[in-house]
Amino acid sequence: MPARPDFLDNLSPHHGKVVRGVLSPETQTALAAKLDAMPNGQTWYADIYTKAIYGPMVFRDPDLNIADTIEALLPDYRILADLYLEKTPEDQGFPFHTDFDSIGFMERPEDMLTVWIPLTPVKEAGSGQLSIVMEEGAVRLSLIREANQLHSLVRIADPSVPEHPPFQITQQEYDYMEKGKVTPALDAGDALLFCNAFFHKSEDVYQGKRAAYIMRLVPKDAKFSKTRLLALRKLGQNLAVVEELLKTHYPEAL
Repeated sequence: MPARPDFLDNLSPHHGKVVRGVLSPETQTALAAKLDAMPNGQTWYADIYTKAIYGPMVFRDPDLNIADTIEALLPDYRILADLYLEKTPEDQGFPFHTDFDSIGFMERPEDMLTVWIPLTPVKEAGSGQLSIVMEEGAVRLSLIREANQLHSLVRIADPSVPEHPPFQITQQEYDYMEKGKVTPALDAGDALLFCNAFFHKSEDVYQGKRAAYIMRLVPKDAKFSKTRLLALRKLGQNLAVVEELLKTHYPEAL
């Protein structure tokens, strides 16, 4: 995997980092069994993936010890939410995107950190690897998209805010990201850390399935936007997490 560009240190110190062996084989087996037993989620993710569970919250299970594992790895962060995705050859997955649409509730959403852990090896083309983009031009473009998405959330809570044209990636921009993407080879239980503000995409699966357990982490001192939380609540996005954050930080809004 190529070295991280220096300019990323001031934007996202963990973007593009690979950590080997985060989850032990025993934890992987127990986690996979628990997730396999859960029904498919009733969200739009389930229209894109064979199986998608948004917010199983299994990181809270003391028998899995995931919270303590992440605390030891990233002591300045805490887990806010999780996600489980299974991808097969029939699933297109997401093209290049950022993750503000459903988790843009922080005052500084670019500080959110995704920990992407495959439960099946993703080492070569066709195994369902995850690609990220670390090119400076693409990072600046992603921050423009962030501003556009957050503006849209503010408009939902306050319709008097003027409308703005939706963000669209041009073919030239897509080609630029495709050319500059980084696609690390990971074994089951390894982790790819990346900033939710930066473009990333799911690669194809040729046969079988790719299973991935994903966690969203925030700094322990993170501040949350009441306006955007209320907008996400109105949209019905990430309701379990949104309701919990409102109850903790803005109980008068409930």
